[in-house]
Amino acid sequence: MKNKKILALLLAVLMIVSFAACKKDDGGDATPTPSASVEPVKEWPEIPAGTVLQFWHAMGGANGDALTKVVDKFNTENTLGLTIEATYQGSYGDLHTKLVAALQGGDTPHIAQAYANNIMVYMDSEAIVQLNEYIYDSQVGVEDFEDILQGYREENSNYPDGKFYSLPFNKSTEVLYYNETFFNANNLTVPTTWDELKDVSIMASNILGKPAFGYDSLANLFITWSQQAGSGYTNNNGDVLFNTPEAREALQFFIDGVEAGYFRTAGEDRYMSGPFNDENAVMFIGSTSGSAYIGSDTFEWNAAQMPWGKEKKVIQQGSNMFMVKSNEVEQLATFEFMKFLMAPENTALWAMNSGYLPVRASARELPEYVAFVAAGTNPTKEVGTSYDGSWYIYDPVFKESYSVRQAVDTAVEEAATGVKTVDQAITDAAASLQ
Repeated sequence: MKNKKILALLLAVLMIVSFAACKKDDGGDATPTPSASVEPVKEWPEIPAGTVLQFWHAMGGANGDALTKVVDKFNTENTLGLTIEATYQGSYGDLHTKLVAALQGGDTPHIAQAYANNIMVYMDSEAIVQLNEYIYDSQVGVEDFEDILQGYREENSNYPDGKFYSLPFNKSTEVLYYNETFFNANNLTVPTTWDELKDVSIMASNILGKPAFGYDSLANLFITWSQQAGSGYTNNNGDVLFNTPEAREALQFFIDGVEAGYFRTAGEDRYMSGPFNDENAVMFIGSTSGSAYIGSDTFEWNAAQMPWGKEKKVIQQGSNMFMVKSNEVEQLATFEFMKFLMAPENTALWAMNSGYLPVRASARELPEYVAFVAAGTNPTKEVGTSYDGSWYIYDPVFKESYSVRQAVDTAVEEAATGVKTVDQAITDAAASLQ
């Protein structure tokens, strides 16, 4: 009997302990205490002073000078004793070729810049670091990560597994450049929709006696205008989504203007900045990164948001930065530099000295950036940062995405030059990708 009482007492104690280890939520379900669900804190290594990291990039000219300024700031200000050695590798194509060769057995950098579809190619080497572990870590993670513009975060997590293998660096977008002197002299209003663009282009063309409006990138024209019209483009599987009535309508709108003589392509000039500066056009849509090439002694220029269709969609451009596998210490040090480049004050500094834009919303509000924009030395800075981050579109990330871009670029060129009808150009582009 005594043993039975002791057993009963022990069971009662166990029940009390078990009950105390759980708590009831409002729905009545038992949930673990916070202490039971806490994940172990990762122990990050110490970064020894004197660590040197290699950064390969494709920023030349004024943009290269701006990058040097930012890198020098990091080398001077960081308290870890880190040194970044930034090396210009030529054009994006040159950089891509050198990275492929290095990943196949050469000396790789710790960090480099590249477009997302190129990073997909590099991932075959299994040498590219997946960044989620760093980004979301409570100790070393990115502060206010949601402050980075939505479109940039989406692009850099648009890889097949939905994880981050890159982060935004030199980002730009498209704006409408216009000859403000000409507009004021002829009482023209800056267009905000496609229909307004058509009307203003016709009026300006009648004055000029030549096409008034052009577009830098034919691929961007098709990708942006078709999605503004409600069509798709492609997805991460490479599926063709642009073979639609909406995409045909968008392209036909531009081709009608070319055939009627009030729209044009860049043609042999390659970029519209030349014809624009020579007053052979008074409007064009191009990248904010090209603003360094805009200017004339004979007129004042300005910039505005690009015209909108049924939806507000604008392409985001520029490359991203990624990390190459090394050892745990060097990878952590590399991530410290990546965070530095995205910090509000540094992405603003980069934007104020280069052709690119801040990657964070808060950077747009910094007093120094607000003052820089207000000075009006480069109108694209104000316009480029006026876009809502949710409006940004980008090429879906897959290895063959550049082939899709080339196909639509060819389709627009063939339609604009009369080689094919809009319907045939789009049909053939879609068929070439099957």
